[in-house]
Amino acid sequence: MFKSIQMKLVTIYILLILLAMEVVGVYLLQSLERYHIKNFSTYLNGQAQIISNLLSRYLVEEKKVDEIQVIVEGYIKQISPTVECMLVLDDKSTVLASTNEEIYPRGKKILQPELIKASFGQVGEEIRLDSSKGRYDYLAYPIKENNRVVGIVYLISPMESIYETLSEIKTILFTATLIALLITGVLGYSLSKTITGPIQEVTNKAALLAEGNFDQKIEVKSKDEVGKLTEMFNFLAGRLKETLEQISEEKNKMEAIFKNMADGVIALDKEGEVIYVNPAAFKLLEVEEGNSYRVLGKKLKEELKIDIKEEIKSQKDFMAKINDSILKVIIAPMKREEKTAGFILILHDITKEQKLEEMRREFVANVSHELRTPLTTIKSYTETLLDGALNDEEVSMQFLNVINEETDRMTRIVNDLLELSRLDNKEARFNKKAINLSKVLAAAVSKMKVNAKKKGITICENVKEDLPLCYADADKMEQVFQNILSNAIKYTPEGGNITVNLWCESNFVITSIKDTGIGIPREDLPRIFERFYRVDKTRSREFGGTGLGLSIAKEIVKAHEGEIEIKSELGEGTEVTVKIPCIV
Repeated sequence: MFKSIQMKLVTIYILLILLAMEVVGVYLLQSLERYHIKNFSTYLNGQAQIISNLLSRYLVEEKKVDEIQVIVEGYIKQISPTVECMLVLDDKSTVLASTNEEIYPRGKKILQPELIKASFGQVGEEIRLDSSKGRYDYLAYPIKENNRVVGIVYLISPMESIYETLSEIKTILFTATLIALLITGVLGYSLSKTITGPIQEVTNKAALLAEGNFDQKIEVKSKDEVGKLTEMFNFLAGRLKETLEQISEEKNKMEAIFKNMADGVIALDKEGEVIYVNPAAFKLLEVEEGNSYRVLGKKLKEELKIDIKEEIKSQKDFMAKINDSILKVIIAPMKREEKTAGFILILHDITKEQKLEEMRREFVANVSHELRTPLTTIKSYTETLLDGALNDEEVSMQFLNVINEETDRMTRIVNDLLELSRLDNKEARFNKKAINLSKVLAAAVSKMKVNAKKKGITICENVKEDLPLCYADADKMEQVFQNILSNAIKYTPEGGNITVNLWCESNFVITSIKDTGIGIPREDLPRIFERFYRVDKTRSREFGGTGLGLSIAKEIVKAHEGEIEIKSELGEGTEVTVKIPCIV
């Protein structure tokens, strides 16, 4: 309401009148209060002087208390109710006569500032507020004889009549102020209407213009300042329509680009506050798209530990991690007339690239280690033979057998790597046909029973014969089952059990191989199918193998459009489940 010029003018008029009335009223009331109090004090002084002259001769030699009491009671009737109580005290402030024996009995000593002052020969006067009765004027007038104080006249007078009069004056002033304010408000409103009326019309049209209705025109009714404002408004509306149409077209193009970008885009002002975010940025930062920019800015600062202001000052690219994702943040300044108006943050998800790079490094390290171990053995045994051990037939045969075994081990590693390469590049040849997986599984179990028997491990089979056929490569599937059974035998202690189940469910032939072995820690399960990944590398190498068996098995099952999964508990055993779609 107070944002309009009209109301401001009216308010200013009213405030001016109110201020003038208040200043006059305060000054008048203070002057009247001083005037009445002065008159009242003068009256009391006069009465006190009269009574002191009457009583002075009764206090000079022998104090005639009874006569003083009679005089006081008689005199109080003449000046009552102006004076409520009158006391006569000696020069020691002891009551000799009193018109109020209940409060001020004879013989009572009263100590008040005004009485102490009067005892030294000066008139003492104090105005005090009684909480129950109101303001009172306490006047102590000395009774003197030859400039010696022989007594004190003490008058106690109520002053409420004065303040009642002042209160009535206040009411009159308040009423007059209200009437003046009402008249001022009416006159001010009428005067301001003549000024603000034309401006209001321009304002209404401008509001419609702000809503997007650029066809607004205002009739020019005068050639004064308001008329010139109207002409300029019409010109501005036309130019604004043309400019906004161009801006809107460019904005739509940019928004379409930003919304369909795979990379996240965050626009910041020069203070580092977020002003724009595209959908990809919300997704990458795992913030719900409906949230405010402030929530996203808080996420950048608190959860990602990114100080936006510090980063944009350095204008250096940096890496950020959110949960399992790794983001590369590229900072580009927004320039306007060679000044930095803000910054653009480009968020690029490099999680896959980082993981692939990490896996590549780990894979190279593992391959190097796996090949280096047998090569080292071959090298050391060959050097021993060259140094003269070749002449000892028994030792040379033993060394040559070790070299042969290590060569076979390297051959297996290379063959497995070539097999994985062919599977990765879709170059592996599959001889797929309709087969019964129960026969394939039985063949794999039969071949692995010898190794199981050596360790005293029992293999229990629960295989249904009447299962639907699967379109699969029998040799490849047998390789999968042998790899799984080989691991189960390796990691199951002597006297353990391996249970093999085969059944059909939901158009899948499902194979389950469960052992009572050492098990796999839960944190290692997500990486169990990675190439060369071993839970306990030292212990795994004691059992032999290339570390590629499960990786090959997964790729073969994947090539058959099937699924493979592992469930395990440390110390309780492992269960591997293979699902192959059956022919419907």
